[in-house]
Amino acid sequence: MQGLLAQKLRALVAVYSDSMDVAACGKMLRFAPFGALIVLLWGFASLADTAQTAFAITVPKLDGPPSMNGVIDASWAKAVQVPVNFDFTYQRPGEETIAYIAQDASALDVAFVVTQKTPLTANEQTNGSGVMSDDSVGIVLFPQGTQGFQYEFIANPKGARDQTSSENTSYEPQWTAVARKTPTGYVVTMRIPFDIIRSGHSSQWRAQMYRMVVATNSMLVWSHTAGQRQATDAAFAGTLDGIASSDSSLRPKPRLQIYGLGELTTKANGGDTSRIGADIALPVTATSSLLATLHPDYSNLETDQQTIAPNAYARRYNEVRPFFTQATANYNYNFSCTNCPTTLYTPAIPTFSEGYAYEGAQGPFTFGAFNAVGTGRSDSGEALNYNVSNARAAYGVNLQNVAVNAPGLHDVTATQQSGYLNQHTHFFVYFNSGTDRGTNVTDPALGDYFEYGGGYVSQLTTAGITLQKIGEQFAPADGYVAQTDIAGYAPFFKRTYNFAATAPLRDMVVDLFYARFHDHHGDTAQTDGSAQLTLDFRDLLSLQLFTNASGVRTTYSDEFLPYDQNGFQLGYKTDTTTPTTVSYNGGLYHHGHLTSWSYITTQPLVPALNLSLEADESLYAPHNAVPEPVAQQWLERASLDWQFSRDASIVVGARRIIGRNLPNSFQAPDISAGAPCGTTNGFSPFDCVNAGNVSFAFHLLRPRDEYYVVYGNPNALATTPALYVKWIRYIGAEKGT
Repeated sequence: MQGLLAQKLRALVAVYSDSMDVAACGKMLRFAPFGALIVLLWGFASLADTAQTAFAITVPKLDGPPSMNGVIDASWAKAVQVPVNFDFTYQRPGEETIAYIAQDASALDVAFVVTQKTPLTANEQTNGSGVMSDDSVGIVLFPQGTQGFQYEFIANPKGARDQTSSENTSYEPQWTAVARKTPTGYVVTMRIPFDIIRSGHSSQWRAQMYRMVVATNSMLVWSHTAGQRQATDAAFAGTLDGIASSDSSLRPKPRLQIYGLGELTTKANGGDTSRIGADIALPVTATSSLLATLHPDYSNLETDQQTIAPNAYARRYNEVRPFFTQATANYNYNFSCTNCPTTLYTPAIPTFSEGYAYEGAQGPFTFGAFNAVGTGRSDSGEALNYNVSNARAAYGVNLQNVAVNAPGLHDVTATQQSGYLNQHTHFFVYFNSGTDRGTNVTDPALGDYFEYGGGYVSQLTTAGITLQKIGEQFAPADGYVAQTDIAGYAPFFKRTYNFAATAPLRDMVVDLFYARFHDHHGDTAQTDGSAQLTLDFRDLLSLQLFTNASGVRTTYSDEFLPYDQNGFQLGYKTDTTTPTTVSYNGGLYHHGHLTSWSYITTQPLVPALNLSLEADESLYAPHNAVPEPVAQQWLERASLDWQFSRDASIVVGARRIIGRNLPNSFQAPDISAGAPCGTTNGFSPFDCVNAGNVSFAFHLLRPRDEYYVVYGNPNALATTPALYVKWIRYIGAEKGT
């Protein structure tokens, strides 16, 4: 395996080196101190990882699984008890929480006994990410210490659960969580099978146990030390010794994921159809896998990502396609960056017919390679990351290469990201660089990217400065770059102030940012001057005041225009699944003035049934001398979410967008759209939109099967008149494992 990794490293370095021209290498010499730093980072690889002996336990073995009914009975008598009482948020003792840790022949057994005086926040009934917005307890596991994969298992006071894995964003295996409310709080019992964790044969795991309290914004933890910056940092986690993983976890199972889909729709929409396909994961080592997808299906765009919120730059969208949720988990690593260009933005990759990938971890290395093959086009990428974190320092070097080959287009982007943080002094430095070469790059000097900086970062304070240059033609075909042709600097500062537990004001956050960039002509290309004050009160009220004087040079007319946003947001329960917010922003915008309001609320109608409502309005009024129309647009959205079991839910949504699109800095406005709005929907600035969307989705996940019944597409502008029925069968390993 080490030989294979060495070959991959040499190959990736060669690709990166080949893509750097002589001029670019000359520029690199100016950053020789950072090059020396990188060499030193590699030399630190042999340093021992410091464990926190104060938070180390030997996990006892039970004769059989303890009871999983939300009660601590005699079956838990041999479990080790540890306190989870330190409030990491406010750095002071918190309410009493006791965790119980044990293991049986095939699973890790964990229980939490919680004492809570404030009212419980527990809205989620169905398993999923919403659990993390409730009061909850959880355990974070690092089976290979500070290296390898990370796993997190969370449950709320109703027993709804969620889990995450650093290997796959679609990690959804079966495990047990049962909760029971008590007169003084609640109890949660968990059973986490060893065979859903890729432990790499390790018997000593790092771990952190925690408890979240929404009413006080508190995070109570087990393992902690002075100067610790993040509560779930593996470098400061405790140790679970004597883990006796079952044979099944030492030999990961392959996974065959077969789907069948039927679609009923109108002839105008393509007519009825059916299709079948498969996703395959084949373990190569205990911590790496070969992946493949054949005839992938992307019919279910799961979230409504439509918005009319004012934005000078192109919007970014979340990736939901299964192949990329695992195949690209090790891409886009960065130690630090500001205004970050993303060289692998998978939503830019169009639908393809088959894909192949290799991903995994080995010691401090994580790596990946993929190829997505479509008709006349292939998109590929390789990444190799070396990251080390211990109680003394965190440092890393990350190399990445992304290529696109299509008729008339060849594009190759190579990047490196590196940095070093001293855990004791909290000072850090970093250096990033990249090259874009191919069809659209006429001059190699225009396809380069450099960024370096440093600063100070602790639990409550972040301060530093970035110096950055993005070439005029640094625009990866499979990437996302908000603005090219900029060079300049950006200092930043953020500080959190916590107050006494009895104070009406819980905390205050001050966030300051300033940036000034010019283009290759020396003209101002982008400026930002923002200040934000956030006040969080004890009764779950929050108030955010902000001002942002932003200027951007347009890509289509070479004008430097303002895109200011000044205003406030008043919120109630904003960190829960039933938030209510009212927000306003306005200021000079494009060739005129913008006013924007947003009203959002989610209310529980009855247990397990939530109603969400949203109403947004934006009004752009150009200056009198500018030949542009007034652009006023409304968005209205409503949805019902029925969580009728732990494994199943139904969501019904309706949305309407009416009015003219707002101008921005990257699309030429459609001035001809000044005529009264009709029924034709357009996508350029000032085009009219009059579109409604209705969608319905049922989802059920079982241990070996997954079912969808979907009408429409919630992410489309207008209703898609199609009914989808989809069945997925998991053979071998479970979903996302």
